Amino acid sequence: MPPPINAKDPAAERLRGRLMQQSLCSLLNRVRGSREVLPHLAALENSLGRHGTAVIASIPAHGLAKICSQLSSLPLPTEDPPLHDLLTRLMDTLEAAQPTPQFLSTFVGEDTLVIQEASHSEFMDLARADAPTVRSEL
Repeated sequence: MPPPINAKDPAAERLRGRLMQQSLCSLLNRVRGSREVLPHLAALENSLGRHGTAVIASIPAHGLAKICSQLSSLPLPTEDPPLHDLLTRLMDTLEAAQPTPQFLSTFVGEDTLVIQEASHSEFMDLARADAPTVRSEL
């Protein structure tokens, strides 16, 4: 296991970013066309190599949410610490960017609509399914 990297050292953070970029590159290389289907991850891959982990702080919250969603949808190898470090760093940054809610609602009714992102393959599986369609008035 590599020695811990000092988070205050810019050179160490660039190295950390390059390690994350190499792991992300390896992950994206496993599936042909993944960069086209997951453009936010492809952009992060490029930026990590050039700017290190400092680039994460410059990503707007909506972009971080997309990146986290895309990275979480992929099967991350358990033996890849830089990739898990990247996901943790992204999630922590996203959580810090979220405003603290003043009121938390405990009401969840039967008419609650839940929207989630899905991977391309999950979408295609659902599109091919013979699920009945229910019309609803808006």
